[in-house]
Amino acid sequence: MDKQRLDKRIIVTGGGSGGHISAALSIISSLQEKYDLDKEHFLYVGGDLGMEGEKTGNSMEQRLMKDKDFKCRYIRPGKLQRSFSFNTIKLLFRTILGFWDSYKIVKEFKPDIVISTGGFVTVHVCLMAKLFKAKIYLHEQTATVGLTNNIVGKISEKVFISFESSRKYFKKTDVALTGNLVRPEIFNTKGQGKLAECIKQMKEQQDRYPIIYISGGGLGSHLLNETVRECLSLLLQKYQIILQMGENKVFNDYKMILNTKQSLEKDLQDRFLPVTYVQSKDLGYLLNNIDLFIGRAGANTVYEMGVLQIPSIFIPIPWVTHNEQQKNAEVLVKLGLAEIIQEGELTSGCLLLRIDRFFCKKLDIDKEELKEVFKTDGNKIILKEINL
Repeated sequence: MDKQRLDKRIIVTGGGSGGHISAALSIISSLQEKYDLDKEHFLYVGGDLGMEGEKTGNSMEQRLMKDKDFKCRYIRPGKLQRSFSFNTIKLLFRTILGFWDSYKIVKEFKPDIVISTGGFVTVHVCLMAKLFKAKIYLHEQTATVGLTNNIVGKISEKVFISFESSRKYFKKTDVALTGNLVRPEIFNTKGQGKLAECIKQMKEQQDRYPIIYISGGGLGSHLLNETVRECLSLLLQKYQIILQMGENKVFNDYKMILNTKQSLEKDLQDRFLPVTYVQSKDLGYLLNNIDLFIGRAGANTVYEMGVLQIPSIFIPIPWVTHNEQQKNAEVLVKLGLAEIIQEGELTSGCLLLRIDRFFCKKLDIDKEELKEVFKTDGNKIILKEINL
């Protein structure tokens, strides 16, 4: 079937973390099913800021969008920090550059609609687009709301929320409950490529050694990586581990874990698979073949575990705005599918104990309520509301 041509100019913006980018890609994927996203009518705008300590120009969105078949532009955004340092001054200056970049992009592209999925990059883009009379639409992924989406929400035509608990943060704005934006890739159960072959080998002994996927999010978590490394040989006595580590060049976690793996006995090495990042094409096969997920409680991560009904142990980041990761995780805890380890309690011994206990208990899961809370048609609802 031939795709339609867009009759409105649309910007999708979202970045800074895997959750925001994942939601943006989900919206773009839904648009691509119906429309030809030509460069005159469609543009994705992200930022160039990677992890602290890394050079600019290597943001997660730049890496993930590198081979996409639609037009992308990147601004130089700044962001607010909770402590003052030399980097704070640098980021404040970048805020000015981010507004200037956004002004040039918006003036040139002249968007009719901007769809924001959050992240510090989006404030610059949305405020400038509003000055040029574009209609702003926001999707909020978390159970609470941070400063960025609080600002963007005030200038939005409509805000789409993932959890009912978010509604109270947008009292003066039109709000619709849609659920989160689920990537279609998570439902792909066909495995191809190197990662899939490794998982297929693990599946041959899954009855004896359950498969655990551990992830600190797209950027990785040094704390989680180190904790796993400290108890890796003991973990591998009972379980098979897939560890997604990120690509942080400051700590070099991936190189260190490879050295640790080489020091293990051969049979233990075969039960351990460290990866820097899981590509979208591999994600569904991975998630649909694990027995337990362990990791941070970003909104998209929690939502995908809920949709696929994957038992989970979450380690929320404690310093995020409104303790949002804790509240995200609590949604699944209440439904019987998850447990929480507080970051301050996380040690290698604690991790081992909690995993063993988790596999020993019987989960009391309300599958019908899970389906009700974790909706999977948010994309269609949003595009219909925007008349797309």
